[in-house]
Amino acid sequence: MRILRRVFLFLVVPIAGALALLTGCQSKLIYFPRPYGPDHVAQWDAEPGTTVVGYSTPHGRQQAYLLSPNPNPERLWLVTGGNGTLALDWSDWLRENGPRNDAWLLIDIPGYGACEGKPRPATIRENLKAVVPAAMTSLNWSLPADHSKLRFFGHSLGSAVCLMAAEEYDIRRGVLLSPFTSSMQMTEAMFGVDLGFLVWHRFDNRERLRTLEKTGNAEVFIIHGSDDEVIPVTMSRDLAKEFPMTVRYTEVPGGRHNTLQDAATEQILKAMNEARK
Repeated sequence: MRILRRVFLFLVVPIAGALALLTGCQSKLIYFPRPYGPDHVAQWDAEPGTTVVGYSTPHGRQQAYLLSPNPNPERLWLVTGGNGTLALDWSDWLRENGPRNDAWLLIDIPGYGACEGKPRPATIRENLKAVVPAAMTSLNWSLPADHSKLRFFGHSLGSAVCLMAAEEYDIRRGVLLSPFTSSMQMTEAMFGVDLGFLVWHRFDNRERLRTLEKTGNAEVFIIHGSDDEVIPVTMSRDLAKEFPMTVRYTEVPGGRHNTLQDAATEQILKAMNEARK
């Protein structure tokens, strides 16, 4: 009995605790929302080539940010960042490095920045359905006439959001930085055991790439650092192996999760230029 009690304390209790944590608090493990600071958006909007795009969903008021240095852009990129970043965190990097003839729609998911509501796959999809037409109106574009001008650019969790947008708008070209295979498989990376059956915030990049591959004529450029400490590089390797007709994979030696855009600027720009064709 004493041995069984010890087994229970050292094995069963921690596992049960992890299961309870994942089931009850998984949104806090996935999302790290924060607002913009005072005057952050106003200062950004005062810069040239910027437009604040206001729109709404059933969950409240939403706000995205259109960066268009060229008044007549050739492409519109949907940009979504990781779970700890805000949309405008990418503005300076894109202004400095992005193709000069393109525009960038910087998208926050619900609960982040100035967006109301709570982040989860369903509300994120509702945001995507509303924000793209709103931004295209700002450019005097429309769907389906200007569908071919859309591209996507996502990092980490934002890669999953981008692939949701690709599915929603049939966008077949874009760039993903440090994507995971699925939020279900990420449980093994986080806890050392596959607890995917408990995940209800389901993001499945593998399934969405499978859909893209079936449509044909798709190219998704994936870039991942070999020393990524958040999302295992093996996940991008798996996606590249599974979808060879769609994925163009670049691995960055020594690249880490949150600094990949600085460590691999040249590789990212090459991928962008290829994706915009």
